[in-house]
Formats: sequence, C-alpha cells, structure tokens
Amino acid sequence: MNHHDLSRCIKELDRRKLFVSSDHRQFFSDLLNCYSDYPFFHKGLCKCMYLSCWDMEHYAIMLDILNDMSIGGSRDTSEMSDNGVAMEHDAEGYEKYVIQMSAAFLENRDYRMPDEEIEEEGERIIRMGLAASRAIDEVFDSL
Repeated sequence: MNHHDLSRCIKELDRRKLFVSSDHRQFFSDLLNCYSDYPFFHKGLCKCMYLSCWDMEHYAIMLDILNDMSIGGSRDTSEMSDNGVAMEHDAEGYEKYVIQMSAAFLENRDYRMPDEEIEEEGERIIRMGLAASRAIDEVFDSL
C-alpha cells in the first residue's frame, strides 16, 4: 500500500466520522505508516489496527505485537491470531466481542453485532468497527 492509498484510507474514515479522537486518528495513521509495507499487512490487519487505536493501552499492545512480528520476520498474521485466542480467554465484558471481531477481520470473515446485551461503550466500538470495516473494504477493493 503506497502513501497515497494510506491517505485515502484515513480520509475515508475521516469522511465517515469514524475516529473518536485526534489520538485515535494519529495512532492509526502511525501504525499504517510504520507497518503497511510489511508482508503481513492486509486489509484485515488494517481493520484491527483501527480497533486497537481507540486508546493508549490497546495501541501499545498492538504496537508490541507488530514490532515482534516485524523483528521476527513474520509473513502473515497467524501469530497475531494465536495471541487473540489467548486474549479472548482472559477478556471480560465487551472486550471479548471486540477480540472476536478482530479475529474475524484477520481471517477475512464477516462479523455481526452479538445478540447479547452489551455495555454502551462496547456496542459503540463494535458498531464503529463494523462501519470502519466497510470503509476499509471499499478503499482496498478500489486499489
């Protein structure tokens, strides 16, 4: 993905008002700029990057994983999927659903809003994540 394509992705998410803060936008932009040239980068990972950038804690986790993958010469996201299985086991509340959504994104599977009652913040994250997923699909599919 070249620099122009990266900016198209960010502009499309901006246009749809899918960044919750300037930090969210900046963290996402930083991850795209740093890791989009690696062989493990794909649109599913791009979607996970969007989700991880909601706050500093999850951004730092994603950054650690991506650093390990780049240093280790990873060519795909299977290592990240394995980490997600472990994280889902330990997750509480709506985080479990966000991790499930991330796993679906990495495996290029559809994800739907869970039927269970979810905290308002969790529902917001999942709805915005699904909207961002559609936007990212449109940008990648047009390349």
